[in-house]
Amino acid sequence: MADGGHDIVEPPKGAGRWIGFAVLAALVAVPVIVLIGRQPEEPPEIVLPVVPQPQVTVKSVPNALYPEPRHKGGREILDVVFPDGSKAEVGYPAGLDLAKLGVRPAQGGWLDGHKDRYRQLTAPAGGPAGVSMGRPMIRQLTEQVTLWHPMSSAEGETLLFSYDPWYMALRDEKDGMPFEQRLLWAENLSGTVTKSGYLVLDAKPPVRLARAGEGLGGERVGPQLWFGGAREALLVLAPVPGCDVESIELSVIQQRRRFSAEACMDGVYVAISGERGFVQRAIDGIVIKQVA
Repeated sequence: MADGGHDIVEPPKGAGRWIGFAVLAALVAVPVIVLIGRQPEEPPEIVLPVVPQPQVTVKSVPNALYPEPRHKGGREILDVVFPDGSKAEVGYPAGLDLAKLGVRPAQGGWLDGHKDRYRQLTAPAGGPAGVSMGRPMIRQLTEQVTLWHPMSSAEGETLLFSYDPWYMALRDEKDGMPFEQRLLWAENLSGTVTKSGYLVLDAKPPVRLARAGEGLGGERVGPQLWFGGAREALLVLAPVPGCDVESIELSVIQQRRRFSAEACMDGVYVAISGERGFVQRAIDGIVIKQVA
């Protein structure tokens, strides 16, 4: 439009508004970009110092019986007592030296109505020292029973029963018994020591000890005596009425994966694992007679 000799050029309608919006957007975007570009750095990872666990020294004891044999015509004879109180006479060639291997009791059991939670009581080498492995006791359950940390990552805690001079361990499973059931074991299992030094176990309901020859599947879980073990030969004696080697399993022998042999003698199951020569001499030379 001309007015007094001056040309006035009008911007297209709406252009001013678009330019204003563009400038405003640019002003807003700048601080946003700055903020995004200046995000705080990740804080450094805090590494806590590793505090060593206190080592506890627990007195080690043999926790095995080394009985004095009788001698008769180049043979030795042991008068043994099983954890249920039953007795047997074990004869063998003197050269086998079974008494020097040491003998330990073993016994299976469970709580009434909970046979699926079968547990085995064994005499750990070293007694408390063998269970603690340098770690402190968790707690005292009763005057004679203490609770200890698991002996391996695949297990639960261990109950340790003291029947002077014997110690018997019940190693629980990973997700095992609740505290109340452990307390039932602690309060209702008892043990006495014979004049010859063998341990005899007894239980009040609801604790139930497996009878001689009783099994879970093929596994025998009743009273047993273990001679030797660890790196030595292992000889297991277990009273089994109607003993038949074809129907009996003992995981403590099978897990060793060494040469082994088994036999039944007067209602007592005999299983031996170790060096081939020793095993053959033992299975050929041992004679067992049950004593009423």
